[in-house]
Amino acid sequence: MLALVAAGAPRAKISSMRPLRTSLLAAVLTVAAPLVVFTLFPATDASASVSIAVGYDALVKDADAVGVVTPTDSKTVWEDGRIVTYTHVKVDQGVAGDLGTGADGWVRTLGGVVGKIGQLVDGEPVFTANKSSLVFLRKFKGTGTWEVSARAQGQYPIVVDDSDKTKAASRRVMRSGAVGLVLPPKTATAPAPVGPAGPARVDPNGAADRAAQVRLAGEVLHDRPLEEVTRDIAASWKKLHTTTPASPDRTPPSTTK
Repeated sequence: MLALVAAGAPRAKISSMRPLRTSLLAAVLTVAAPLVVFTLFPATDASASVSIAVGYDALVKDADAVGVVTPTDSKTVWEDGRIVTYTHVKVDQGVAGDLGTGADGWVRTLGGVVGKIGQLVDGEPVFTANKSSLVFLRKFKGTGTWEVSARAQGQYPIVVDDSDKTKAASRRVMRSGAVGLVLPPKTATAPAPVGPAGPARVDPNGAADRAAQVRLAGEVLHDRPLEEVTRDIAASWKKLHTTTPASPDRTPPSTTK
């Protein structure tokens, strides 16, 4: 979406955005997710989103479903003082979870245009009509509506090599351009054990080594054949999701952004 920001347009921090589950909240932290209010007039300035990179395992575990979807249409509405877009998608391929091939549904994202007023939220997923994406979805407040886990980091547009559409490798998964600036994840350092001679010597490279062991979702999935990626996700899903059904009224920890 092309946003034209009006001079002197009001800007506000987003508050009360639905938080990520604990498993993913530890891996993803949105440092800046500005809400830019604009009208259809010449632009002056803009802001960028800065986020902590999400781990691949954390992304798979946080999602309620994974699938390849294609947007067909959308609608925008006002909700609690902000504009929200609901995109109607068709499920081209159910990869994991409660998302069947051939089904359809609505995906909720922040931002959009209602009349002559628009709101642009950096770091949100971007859906374009008839353009397919691999998405990691989670149920929004226990309703039939979905939202993308980890925001734009949970959406991977699919590109097709026009030179050869007959091979499976021609459809590739790419990192979303809406992610913005992504910083490496922080890894907590365990306290050094204390012995008779005092604290043990800590390996200065320990934290770096542990951080290197975290497989980042963008690095694992970017620029790989779709068929190969969906096979790996399905296998990871079985390992990371328990067989015990989740409570339908689960409530994630309260926070604000």
